[in-house]
Amino acid sequence: MALIGTSWVGCTADKAPPWPAAAVASGNVLLVTLDTLRADRLNDRVMPRLSALARSGHRFRNTYAHAPMTLPSHASILTGLLPPAHGVRGNGAFRLGEAHRTLAERLKSSGYRTGAFVGAFVLDERFGLARGFDRYDSVDDDRDFAADFAFAERAAPAVLSAASQWIREADSRPWFAWVHLFDAHAPHDASPAAGLGPYDDEVHLMDARLGAFLDRLSEDGRLSKTLVVVTADHGESLGEHGESTHGLFAYDATMRVPLVVSGPRIGIGDHAATAALVDLVPTVLDAVGLPADPTLPGRSLRLLSEPASGRPIYIEAQEGWLAAGAAPVTAVVEGGLKFIELPVPELYDLAADPGEARNLYAESPDRARPLAAALRSILSAPAVSSPAPRDADADARLRSLGYVAGGARTAGGAFTAVDDPKNVLPLYERFLSILSGGGNDISGLSAIVEERPAFIAARMAASSLLIESGRAREAVAMLVDAAGAPDAAGALTERLGAAYLAAGQPAEALRVLTVAVADPNASADAWNGLGVARAQTARPAEARAAFDEAARLAPGSARIRINAAMARLEAGDPEGAMATLTRLTADRPEALDAWRLLATLRHGRGDLAGAVEAWQRVVTTDRRDFDSLFNLAITLRDLGRTDDARTAARRFTAAAPRPEYGREAALLAPLTR
Repeated sequence: MALIGTSWVGCTADKAPPWPAAAVASGNVLLVTLDTLRADRLNDRVMPRLSALARSGHRFRNTYAHAPMTLPSHASILTGLLPPAHGVRGNGAFRLGEAHRTLAERLKSSGYRTGAFVGAFVLDERFGLARGFDRYDSVDDDRDFAADFAFAERAAPAVLSAASQWIREADSRPWFAWVHLFDAHAPHDASPAAGLGPYDDEVHLMDARLGAFLDRLSEDGRLSKTLVVVTADHGESLGEHGESTHGLFAYDATMRVPLVVSGPRIGIGDHAATAALVDLVPTVLDAVGLPADPTLPGRSLRLLSEPASGRPIYIEAQEGWLAAGAAPVTAVVEGGLKFIELPVPELYDLAADPGEARNLYAESPDRARPLAAALRSILSAPAVSSPAPRDADADARLRSLGYVAGGARTAGGAFTAVDDPKNVLPLYERFLSILSGGGNDISGLSAIVEERPAFIAARMAASSLLIESGRAREAVAMLVDAAGAPDAAGALTERLGAAYLAAGQPAEALRVLTVAVADPNASADAWNGLGVARAQTARPAEARAAFDEAARLAPGSARIRINAAMARLEAGDPEGAMATLTRLTADRPEALDAWRLLATLRHGRGDLAGAVEAWQRVVTTDRRDFDSLFNLAITLRDLGRTDDARTAARRFTAAAPRPEYGREAALLAPLTR
């Protein structure tokens, strides 16, 4: 479905295309997505650098995201599809399906180098956006994220440095780089140097860093033949309509985003015509001279001034439904009006009421009927559901970013005013407050579940904390009834299996997880749990098969692939275990647990040099792993590498705590002399 080019807020649409077709033919493409950036922050006070870029290119003032959450919005940006078509409706619980062609795949097939550099785990490669990228530089390492939340995102300097280095490695081919900056997302911890307030200070600092990055590329001549597109995935409410962050509603505070297009032969323009993020793929293809795809719902921004047959822009907010069982929010924007379909419907005149403070639906239902009909037409098309395979620590990483993946739950039943997100808001804000406080308030989460049993995200978070705190039987009790509900997410059943395992009931876990994996959309976590249950109930061959399936679904998960290696050992296949670990360490050299196990296996098979290599990998990164350091010193001694053994032994005796490592220090004492 194509989108309208309506004009409002006191401006008229341009009469001619703002730039020529194929303006940057066969040129480079730099796509920058700024997470959680409101459209109204694109001004000289908060974002002077991006504002300057906007004045040198084209600014689209009324651009809409299609979802106020990071993963579904980026799925639309990179595929040009609406959320019902690509199937990604929330963070964490969904994965972009392979049937949907990404912009990276299109450009790569046309001879482009492709690289992505993302700032948060919510866009990790396991969620499907990596297809078509030669390099996908994401947030991941081998930490225990259930205990250490600090590594689920990275700041702009790390992302921009990686992107800059990759761009400078250019060969004769054109390149496509996608850069994602997460800095504006809560929590806001930038230095208040600008004195603008927590959110605006964070945005101001991000703007300065992005500006410096673009300056360096320009000075090196990297932008002389480059289309630059800068936008956001969604905005931030900052208290408007009572919402502190984003995800629950579809108001303009979270749905309108900035959009700037710049480059050689692009020219200058300031546009009030309504645009959408699904326009970006058609715009890029048009600008670099590649054929248009008539199956996409968007249109090149170059053609935005042309009549578009009055077709509406679709937006949705599914977080309330996925997390709390609230009514899902669907809406359309057309002709300066916004209609929001809910148990308590809403209609806003965006020109007269840009803050959406006056709901006109009760007094003007006739004005809403054409928009409601358009919305029904959009939603009548076949929808896709793409649940994501999640490994065991994915939920903890999402919690650290302020998200909980409630799961791809099954729709069913009628919604009433009680289920309207406007009425669920106070409970949802309590939930977010607990997350922002570290997410460790089990009693607070349990109270939310008691008040609203359909609040899956609170139930999942509470059960995870109960498991982590050694109260697995309480987690079982919290999950056992909800897992059988008609609209329950499959993740609830999977979590129940994990709770049974933690409670020392592998037979019950085996029963529950066998049912869970019968679902063709079962996650990697379900298969991984089933593998553990089979191993603990003396089914080693079946355990290996389950771990292999989990690894196939989540190839980036070191934990699952280590389990697969352990299952091979249990089944009497040490060669297979070593092969699995060797592949893992090649793919994920930062996976320290894999190096530890590989070192032990190599040492046991007499490959002392190989064991030394593996232990050196570990102790170089983890300077507090004294077990590996001791093993390294002893093995170096056995190899006759006396000087290296002495260095390792001295490091051990100087740093290893006593009396815990007193015996080992005594054994190494002769080497230190």
